[in-house]
Amino acid sequence: MNSPVQFAAAEPEQLRQIAQDWLDRFNGALERADQSALEDLLAPDGYWRDLLAHQWDFRALKGPQDIASTLILEGRARGVRDFTLHPDYSAPKFMTRSGRRVLEVFVHFLTALGTGSGLVRLEKAQDGTYRAWGLMTSLQSLESFPEAIGKHRPERVKVKAEGENWLDRLEQDRNFDTEEPEALVVGAGHSGLMIAARLKAMGARTLVIESLPRVGDIWRNRYHTLQLHNEIDTIDFPYVSYPLTWPTYVPKDMYAAWMEFYALAMELPVWTSVSFLGAERDDVAGNWAVRLKMPDGAERIVRPKHVIMATGGVSGRKKIPQLPGLDQFAGTVAHSADVRPTDEYRGKRAIVVGTSTSGHDIALELHQRGCDVTMVQRSPTTVVNIDPANLIYALYKEGRPIDEIDVVAIANDFDATLASYREFARIVAEMDKDLLAGLERVGFRTHAGYMGGGYFANYIHRGGGYYLNVGASEYIVDGRIKLIQNERIAAYEPHGARLDDGSLLEADVVVLATGYHNQEVDIREYFGDEVADKVGTVWGWDEGGEIRRAWRPTGQEGLWIQLGGVPQSRTYSKLLALQIVAELRQLK
Repeated sequence: MNSPVQFAAAEPEQLRQIAQDWLDRFNGALERADQSALEDLLAPDGYWRDLLAHQWDFRALKGPQDIASTLILEGRARGVRDFTLHPDYSAPKFMTRSGRRVLEVFVHFLTALGTGSGLVRLEKAQDGTYRAWGLMTSLQSLESFPEAIGKHRPERVKVKAEGENWLDRLEQDRNFDTEEPEALVVGAGHSGLMIAARLKAMGARTLVIESLPRVGDIWRNRYHTLQLHNEIDTIDFPYVSYPLTWPTYVPKDMYAAWMEFYALAMELPVWTSVSFLGAERDDVAGNWAVRLKMPDGAERIVRPKHVIMATGGVSGRKKIPQLPGLDQFAGTVAHSADVRPTDEYRGKRAIVVGTSTSGHDIALELHQRGCDVTMVQRSPTTVVNIDPANLIYALYKEGRPIDEIDVVAIANDFDATLASYREFARIVAEMDKDLLAGLERVGFRTHAGYMGGGYFANYIHRGGGYYLNVGASEYIVDGRIKLIQNERIAAYEPHGARLDDGSLLEADVVVLATGYHNQEVDIREYFGDEVADKVGTVWGWDEGGEIRRAWRPTGQEGLWIQLGGVPQSRTYSKLLALQIVAELRQLK
């Protein structure tokens, strides 16, 4: 995503002075509202990405004229001022970003509402001056409602009556018997827990509901040998980190236990075995009437002002394709989310439909359980070995504070993001060339990723279409896991799949590793067509280069979507919480 390559150029103090000189001129031009002077500080092809600092959305602009005029107009309206070198983050240094050599400068600034963090990427022009090729500004705190951390943490646990303790107060808070939650989070996976922790830290009464019996069951119930594919350095939750003894790749049951611990440690009111039945908006009262099915089967109404859908990392509801004749299959048909390979599969024959991550993982585990496995490829798949794949998170291995790295992670606009993805894809394709050649020899169709951006571009564009290889690819190459293309299957029959040459691919089990629907499906079911039409498409890049409806206004007042992998959920959950708290406390 962002290469960590550095250049040994000037001494640190010289670099600091270059950055400080640019900031002094930048501040002066803003104070004077001198558009011409501002334009001179910006590269002709430069960009500016703003996240809540100058307006209540995520937005990117290009070109000195548009950037300068908007900085002045919106900056004055929002009281954005006093850009300084960030006191808590790394000093200015030369880096390579999206193929360009830039002096990367972390900045701190003030707004009328609070404080912000940002990043300036200075590029040396032909005349020897430095101009900003990249500029990012983001609101990071609300002065009146700071996060309860550091100097703002409570001195003692507050209780309501003499003789009560922390556990008493925790139980009282989770009941919501005397007051309504201000925010309701639907889903207690990583996305839901993160936004709930952020909101609670900013003082918002927040309730989390989870349909499963325990926090973490979404991982606890998955197939037996599953491990996370992201390295532990990248998957910190807000405010805490993992034990230093934990492995680089966390097993799913360990991760499930962590999520349950996190909910307790962050004092999050979580109602488990509770189903979200639907909600109607009361525009006059400014809240939702949310219908919940409680563990005893009774229905309860809660009336939060905000509902945050966190029902999946990118998507939650299983996608079940209509395959010809599959309803006639006499064996077991199951979605990959419901398959738990055990020794009962030994000696059986399985067809796994789908060649993204779940398909590969299930096929590998079934084979290791003694099952005869054939994978069915329906579309080309981007394949990357797991170690090269995680180089995209190389920044997280540099020993810098994770909050600092998260600033870098949100600093690119769409063009800079895609350029960095393409460069990363080129590098890892060279590293993986032998693996890719082996896959292609056996007929596996590989893909360079959306717009040539590799697996991470696929993830942003569609939430799938890739596999981070942890062993299944070698099994495909050497034939231990067999492969056919979907076009060869004429129809499914009671005993397997009839192929185009008339032969029968016999099977006892068909596993549908066919992914999940986007959250827009949930929204239509739970909120109705009118709300769903306002929200529209969820996930993927929009015309402005931002991810559709994620962590930002959805088009429906009081309805928000929190999703993404752990790094995105952690980074953007703060920005989402700031928006919600600003509305709750009437700061907008």
